[in-house]
Amino acid sequence: MRSLLQLVLILVSCFPMIGASADSALPPVEKVTSHLDDLYRSEHSHARLAMSIKTKHFERTLEIESWTIGEQKALMVIRKPARESGTATLRTQDGLWNYAPRADRLVRIPTSLLSESWMGSHFTNDDLVRDSSFSTDFTTEVAWQKEDGLTRLVVRLIPKPDAPVVYTKVTFTLDKDSWLPLRTDWYDGDVIVRTTKYSDIRTFSGRQLPATMTVVPSDSPSEFTSITYRSLEFTKPPKSSLFTPSGLRRAARRR
Repeated sequence: MRSLLQLVLILVSCFPMIGASADSALPPVEKVTSHLDDLYRSEHSHARLAMSIKTKHFERTLEIESWTIGEQKALMVIRKPARESGTATLRTQDGLWNYAPRADRLVRIPTSLLSESWMGSHFTNDDLVRDSSFSTDFTTEVAWQKEDGLTRLVVRLIPKPDAPVVYTKVTFTLDKDSWLPLRTDWYDGDVIVRTTKYSDIRTFSGRQLPATMTVVPSDSPSEFTSITYRSLEFTKPPKSSLFTPSGLRRAARRR
């Protein structure tokens, strides 16, 4: 599945306006999967967002600043709370690193720790680095479906045998006209293990996009991790030097 940092880029996409009804002809599978792939692609972005986490043991909110270039380079720096300010995660084509500002230490995350939670959230380190293509890594079906009296476009994706995907099935529920995502269900076998819900449509740089996405684990429905964008820009690309140890340190020290 797409990485968390690419998942974050759902907000830097153009969405086609395609009208449909339950008795309309279904759109071509290739067009739908290409659209889903493009949802997570952007040449570059700069965002400020809040991540709210609720578990059985704690609740916390992080304010984060992020930058991306393409699909390989991403940097996320925590700005608040103050005790964690400057803590950062860097992704490049060579791997994933965490930065601890108090120790001024940059540590590469080994494969054995990829399944660990990222910042106590319901995302894992693996979510940050996993990469796949809906167009090439899945067998896909599309269908119209009635839900609460409304027609939705449902996309069912089954990973191919050699695809780098940990889920056995992924389903997207999309608005029938805009193709904005409303919900994603992630399966292990026939069981939904987590659901992502999209809400709070706002305008960023002239585009209407879902500003909030919330992940809920099925085995603990009272828990969640919610990401809300406060600002999002994709007009000025960051410098490539930002995605280096020295660039990370400079970004982490800024306020």
